[in-house]
Amino acid sequence: MSNPEYQGKYLLLDMGAKGAREFKAKYKNAIFVYVIPPTKERLVGQMTGRHPDRFARNKRQIANAMEVCDWLIINDDRDESAQVLERIMGIIKRYGQDLDNIPQEDLEFLYSHNFHNKQNRKFLERFYDDVSYPDQREI
Repeated sequence: MSNPEYQGKYLLLDMGAKGAREFKAKYKNAIFVYVIPPTKERLVGQMTGRHPDRFARNKRQIANAMEVCDWLIINDDRDESAQVLERIMGIIKRYGQDLDNIPQEDLEFLYSHNFHNKQNRKFLERFYDDVSYPDQREI
């Protein structure tokens, strides 16, 4: 954004991965983070009372998210997740693409939250492959 009023500030948007793809096409420097609960049970619990196809939609989201998102936050605790998000954004703001100057500790932190690191990809694949959404009559 070129408006000086917004310089040095972050704009947080909650959107699906499909919408994020369109946003990323327009705003190349946007930071995309996929946030997910730590367990399948928590996800299903959050969907209680929602439309029964919600889980199927969430499974499709992951395919879109893999194309768009660079970062993953497993949301076990709201405050801790907010701190992780702030740290990711702060590192990126401070160093941008200058990877040679990022301290090792920050590199390791970023890698642990990188959407494409093998451990996170396996978590997401298991997470979505193993969950069965409760029958609508059970909701």
